[in-house]
Amino acid sequence: MNVIAITRLSAWLAFLSAGCQLATAAFVDPSAERDALPTVPPGFEVSFFAREPLVRQPCSMAFDAKGRLCVGMGPQYRSPKPETPGDSVVLVLDTDGDGNADRTKIFATGFNAIQGLAWHGRDLWVANAPDLTVVRDLDGDDEADEYVLIYTDLGNLEHGLHGLNWAPDGRLYMSKGNSKGLTQPGRIAPKPFRDLWGMPAPTGSPDFPEPRTFKKGEYQKAYHDPADDWGVQGGVLRCDDGGLNLEIVSRGMRNPWDITFDTGFNWLGTDNDQTTGDRVFMPFFGANFGWNHPWSAHWGTDAHPPTAPVSGPLFEGSGTGVIYGDSPQFPSSHRGVFYINDWLRKATFVWRPRWDGALLRPAGEWEPFVQGGKSLFRPTDLQVGPDGALWILGWSSGYGAEYKDGQMTSEGRVFRVVSKSSPPARWQTPKRDKPLAKWTVSELVEDFDGPLPVWRIDAQDELVRRGPSVKAELLSMLGTRGINEARETWTAWTLGRLTPQDRTMDEWFSARAGDSATSLNLRVQWLRILAHRIRQSGDGRELPVGVMNLLGNQE
Repeated sequence: MNVIAITRLSAWLAFLSAGCQLATAAFVDPSAERDALPTVPPGFEVSFFAREPLVRQPCSMAFDAKGRLCVGMGPQYRSPKPETPGDSVVLVLDTDGDGNADRTKIFATGFNAIQGLAWHGRDLWVANAPDLTVVRDLDGDDEADEYVLIYTDLGNLEHGLHGLNWAPDGRLYMSKGNSKGLTQPGRIAPKPFRDLWGMPAPTGSPDFPEPRTFKKGEYQKAYHDPADDWGVQGGVLRCDDGGLNLEIVSRGMRNPWDITFDTGFNWLGTDNDQTTGDRVFMPFFGANFGWNHPWSAHWGTDAHPPTAPVSGPLFEGSGTGVIYGDSPQFPSSHRGVFYINDWLRKATFVWRPRWDGALLRPAGEWEPFVQGGKSLFRPTDLQVGPDGALWILGWSSGYGAEYKDGQMTSEGRVFRVVSKSSPPARWQTPKRDKPLAKWTVSELVEDFDGPLPVWRIDAQDELVRRGPSVKAELLSMLGTRGINEARETWTAWTLGRLTPQDRTMDEWFSARAGDSATSLNLRVQWLRILAHRIRQSGDGRELPVGVMNLLGNQE
């Protein structure tokens, strides 16, 4: 190689090195003021609920049916080795009632990087790519006794499994980035995941490998090198309880970190990209959002059939958690909106939705709601708590687990944002001391607009368990003047989950969908329910004739 070539190569390598250093610098915040709080708009207040050493590098959260905060955290992100200790789910507890956490208890441990949690009854679903795991406490000691490996070989933690949500149709939705599995004998992902990645399986491989059950202390997570290469696409998938009937909902994403739905069962999510900007998208069944589309790839916001449009301008940041907020403890100005975390920009934004035909778009610019400034505020997940406050997890100042003298030193934060004008919700009511089987139908329906996802799905499951005997009372409640949209939606889908093979109910849903005296939300839900029931039936039934006319309705 001549001198000129060597000089050019050296300059190019120096440029690449500088670029990598700049990119890495954007992912760390070493100068953050550890005791400072982020700022919130006038009328709101933010406080610490928990800090290190109670929490370190928290990435995912969920409240259980008792209203207790569960946090997924640990050393697995960002470059784990096979011998790296596993992540844990911990209960973060305020035992003296002073509003600050004072103790943690490990509920379950031994996971890959935890990037999604969702409660369903006594089951805690844990997204820890390459695995999806369910853990259960069987004896009431607040420690999981049973670990069920639902799926494995789901790709690495870089573009992993996120966004676990139990929805009004009784199914678990999840978002998955475009990292692919290894697809080896004895380690194979379910076929829908392999379809996303464009990966064939060895001859004779099952489309849906059987779950495997372990006792506490015996569970073994699967290891996947974070530097492994990528599959074709990410997407949104859904399954029934136990992981059954898994299917792709939509595809064409790169790394959809989180998804959520509003009171009308309309989805919104964030999708990450390194170079051209992140995007907000509205997944719906059958949609392809363009990433690595086989013959018409697309990422931006301009119309580009056949790929589905996204929901707003691209943004330079790193979208993480997203939640729909409609807490009665917040003023009307901050209800009926989406809250979106961006850990790179150290902010939580308000995203106000407006309808553009059948697509949700932002009604104006994103509004900063929580701003990190000089504080250590690098938000990952967020949830509305049982008290009606907005709870936000904050990551460490580094870009992955950090150690000193063999001990993990990464910081962690749990923030709580409240409205100064509203007291915390009084949620510890007498009914919560009773088993769900003892609740009245009215008490169960009350939880359909409760703040916790686990309350909503558990109440619906109990009504479905009771069967057709609750039908008349549910129909009566739907006719109640002033019923809100959340109760409408969840009650309607509860009816849809009852007697799924009853074709007379299909005709009933069709007729109600065409009733102009019914709310627009209910008419939309009836159509969705009808399509869902017919598709799930598997008996070849067709949509009622009147449905096609309704689909052409301009309203």
